[in-house]
Amino acid sequence: MTLPTPLPFPAEPARNQALSGPRLTAARNDHEAVATWLAKYADNRHTLDSYRREAERLMLWAAWHGKELPGVMVEDVLAYKAFLADPQPVDLWCLQTQPRTMPDGSPNPLCRQVRRVTRVLADGSPNPTWRPFVSGLSASAIKQATTILFGLFEHLAAIGYVHANPLRAAAKRTRKTRRQGQERYFDAAAWATLKDWIEVMPQKTAREAAHYHRTRFLFSFLYLTGLRRFEMAQARTSDLRFKRGQWWLDVVGKGSVEGEVPLPVDAVEAIKSYRESTGRPALPPSGTGEPLLMDLTGVGRPLSDRAIYAIVKEVCRQAANSVAADQPDLARQIDSGSTHWLRHTSASHQIDRGVDPFIVQRNLRHASFSTTEGYIHKDRDQQHHETEKHTLTDAPS
Repeated sequence: MTLPTPLPFPAEPARNQALSGPRLTAARNDHEAVATWLAKYADNRHTLDSYRREAERLMLWAAWHGKELPGVMVEDVLAYKAFLADPQPVDLWCLQTQPRTMPDGSPNPLCRQVRRVTRVLADGSPNPTWRPFVSGLSASAIKQATTILFGLFEHLAAIGYVHANPLRAAAKRTRKTRRQGQERYFDAAAWATLKDWIEVMPQKTAREAAHYHRTRFLFSFLYLTGLRRFEMAQARTSDLRFKRGQWWLDVVGKGSVEGEVPLPVDAVEAIKSYRESTGRPALPPSGTGEPLLMDLTGVGRPLSDRAIYAIVKEVCRQAANSVAADQPDLARQIDSGSTHWLRHTSASHQIDRGVDPFIVQRNLRHASFSTTEGYIHKDRDQQHHETEKHTLTDAPS
């Protein structure tokens, strides 16, 4: 058994006759209808890739079950969400056949790091080893996928390609609660463990040394700046600005919003050290547009945001394994880490060091201060410390 023909589907599939009402699209099939949705995000590669991936996964799943998008029902939405958590049969849908963690939360020794493979071979034929998933998705990833697909069906309903949005009908009404603190970050012990692990990475060969210097720069720079991974992938030396004795980095963030990120002294030194390790001048000559983060060949090719994510996850996995025997709770925290955890950690640690939360909001370019407020942990720690005074002994008279 194999997956349906990878996207794009055959060029001339049967015309979709599912709807008889007014239509605002000339799309004849699912692929063409989804293309009208994706075209709206053509100017943002990061968003486009993410949305295309989720649409493709759903279309492959639907085709595997003999359905087209107009035929997706509420029951299918619920079944698909369960499928995302545990794609079965796993060898058909996933590259990774073993879960990352055991039922007790400890690292699974049978889990192996895998690399995504290309969709097609050099001759243009489908790659038989390609799979839509690495493994089953986490709860947060499923929520993100559902949000994206909700937007897809809203669009398809608006243009008359489907009758209604089945995800809207399947949505469970919940009361939104506001968390007082953001927990997806590395505390001081976890951050120290990561830094220590990076410093003992092998450097015997030229490639190992290059990998060490790049990894050290990546973790340091993400921590010091709070950049998103796609912003790190897009960063170029031409985006560096020296104004009034200070270094800044121009970025284009979420929603194509432009911003300036201040570079503290340590961030500038990290750039210099990394560039010197590649045989380049510490500061780039004026007018150059090299990637801030490069591949290991030395020719200056950029890394994709997916590659950046994979590097961070692998380092987190290795660092977690190094302390798993003696500190299982710490290992679980580190193993769960990702590039976005480094962004959260940057915000949390800035606030813990006394940086004004409103400055942190500007540094991370949060649209709302309530997002930044979620990273304030010092007050909560103080709250717990003071509550320790309330004991069962020495009750006040």
